Amino acid sequence: MASDSLDPQLNSLLNSLRARVRRYVVFDSILAILAVILSAFWIGLALDYLPVQFGGTEMPRLARTMLLLLVAVAVVVIAITMVVGRLARPLPDDSLALLVERHHPKLGGRLVTAVQLNEPGRQLDSHSPDLLQVVHNQAASAIDEVDPNRIFRWQPLVRKAALVAPLGLAACALFVISPEAFGRATSRLSLLSDDPWPRRANLRMVGIELPTISASDDQAGAPELIEFSADRTLRLPRGSSGTLRIAAQADGAELPVLCTVYYQTESGTSGQSNMRRVGRVVEGYQSFVLDGPPLTGLSESMTIDVRGLDDRLDGFRIEAVEPPAITEMRLAVRYPDYLRTEGTSGIDMEAAYQSGVRLREGSEVTLVATSSVPLGDIDAVLRTDGGESDNLPINYSDDGLTAELTLSDFGTATTVSLVPRDTGGISAQAPYRYFLGVVLDEPPELDVRLKGIGTAVTPIAKIPVEAIALDDYGVEQLAISATPSVDDATPATVTPTLNRKGEASVVIDLRDLVADGKLPALVPGGAISVIGEASDRYNLDGEHTTRSEVYRLEVVTADQLLGLLERRELALRARLEQTIDETRNLRDTLDLLLRRGLVDDLSGETEEERTRQIQIRRLRVQQSGLQATKTAEELIGIAESLDDVLLEMVNNRVDSVDRRERIGSGVRDPLRQIVADPLDRLKDQIKTLEESIADAESAKRAAADAVQSAEDVLLQLTAVLEKMLDLESYNEILDLVRDLIGDQQKLLDDTKEERKRKVLELFK
Repeated sequence: MASDSLDPQLNSLLNSLRARVRRYVVFDSILAILAVILSAFWIGLALDYLPVQFGGTEMPRLARTMLLLLVAVAVVVIAITMVVGRLARPLPDDSLALLVERHHPKLGGRLVTAVQLNEPGRQLDSHSPDLLQVVHNQAASAIDEVDPNRIFRWQPLVRKAALVAPLGLAACALFVISPEAFGRATSRLSLLSDDPWPRRANLRMVGIELPTISASDDQAGAPELIEFSADRTLRLPRGSSGTLRIAAQADGAELPVLCTVYYQTESGTSGQSNMRRVGRVVEGYQSFVLDGPPLTGLSESMTIDVRGLDDRLDGFRIEAVEPPAITEMRLAVRYPDYLRTEGTSGIDMEAAYQSGVRLREGSEVTLVATSSVPLGDIDAVLRTDGGESDNLPINYSDDGLTAELTLSDFGTATTVSLVPRDTGGISAQAPYRYFLGVVLDEPPELDVRLKGIGTAVTPIAKIPVEAIALDDYGVEQLAISATPSVDDATPATVTPTLNRKGEASVVIDLRDLVADGKLPALVPGGAISVIGEASDRYNLDGEHTTRSEVYRLEVVTADQLLGLLERRELALRARLEQTIDETRNLRDTLDLLLRRGLVDDLSGETEEERTRQIQIRRLRVQQSGLQATKTAEELIGIAESLDDVLLEMVNNRVDSVDRRERIGSGVRDPLRQIVADPLDRLKDQIKTLEESIADAESAKRAAADAVQSAEDVLLQLTAVLEKMLDLESYNEILDLVRDLIGDQQKLLDDTKEERKRKVLELFK
């Protein structure tokens, strides 16, 4: 800055010169920048447009980008070096004065001397103030002779203007004559627009259609159109089969007869495929499609170009990417509350999915799917017998590699279909299906049996009950109830404890229950029902309670019960008589075989006839063995039935010790002894006879032994039958005695009634 002590004319000169220098720098820089921009514009326009006129393609985006970057770098360099750098340099007064002195030698250094010696801070310079004032006045008086224009060089500005002016006028002329061409050139070169230059034909890339992969079997979605991005790139799943679609303008442009796709894969394979015209002109455009190679079963990335007449769609890239895959499926299962131990929480089972897995009813099932790539979405469908359901809530991890689907109330067999999609919208090419079977909670199995009780009981009877209650997850409670056939009667219930095998036994003592007031007094002629109920812990939808067979027992007196037991004894005697008859027939069959000499009487027969007769007699021996086995089983059945009779007498508290001893030691025990000794020996002898049927001597001995054993069995069975007949006679005598006692009691009752009647008549 000029010193305040300088003459005002000197100060004005220096400040004016400083402003002129800066304007010169600005104008020179602007012209340089305009020269670069206009030159680049026309060079780029020539490179971009002229090839189109000769059948080529426009300058690619990369080249245009490089040109734009080059221009930008040049402009930045010019701005930094010619504007910022030059304007940032200081212009001190002494330098400007020296510049004026250089172009005006007549000043003789007076201006520089006056400026420098009048600067602040120069107090120590040795000079005469009077002399300085003289120099200062001389410089101020000579200032009118200074011409600032002689200081600047105008040739650089003229050369730059000579370049900028014609280029700028040409640009203005292009703008006036063809604004559309100017705008397209500007947008392509400066804005990097990809709008092509006008051609005879006009092709437009539509995109590639892919079949929609849905998790639902009931929905066949429309194909999905995937458009190329702004950089002409499109991602397709590997293995997909898409349809390339383009549109050719029919109105205002020439419609191509044929469009051709040129492709080159990453592996270097190249080729071409013709597109076919489909449909008719719609909204001024004709569609062309390619639905064959190289897009069928896409296996690798490729670059495609489409040609139609003079129009070209170049540089479209199809990237083949691996579709998302579910690499692992895990199950986290939380059992329903009724299957859990009280106080427990968390997951009860966690395992990898396996085909055929079955889960418990009412569980909370979480499917955790692990993907090969970060997921953007999963199309999930649940299919049950009731139909399909979608729009399921799915939780994704932060990295997108895992997804969780929770089935809160799993109660039926379910098929889970999943179609994963990555963040770019690429989906798997087939649904992943997972079948989850269900293990339904069945009601408990209950089997209740009465041990030593028939169809009738006495009012003071004991009813032994044996129960087997089984359930997949354990029986919660077993209850045995006895209900009398009285209106509004409350059943008496006992809850026996089950062992680990699900077995329990309990005795319902009618006498004790009546004494404790749990049952009303039982009188003969009524009935009581015994039933068992078993329940588990199931609480999802109602209760699982199983009821056993209802045992309806008539309440009878001791004499009536004995009468029932006697009838059963008669039935057992009839069975024993039938068994004796069958045993006698068995003895006769064996004796017949023995008397015929088995094979001795076949000596005159042919070998074939002899063999046939041996087979017939072996068959008869086998039938005899089966009969012996049947006899043994029948006798065991009779003995067990007698056991039931004896046990029933004990459980009903029927005081008949003699009868029990006679049935037990007189009938039941001898029957078991017969089965254990002579009858078992008879079966072994029949088996020996069958094995030696072809050997006459051995067969005779075996047959003789068998006949003897059969005789022993018959003798012992006959003795048991006689014992049963004695018991029957004894029972008949007891019946007569019971009848006499009953008649006597009736007579006594009638006598008492008659006496009461006569006494009452005396008071009339």
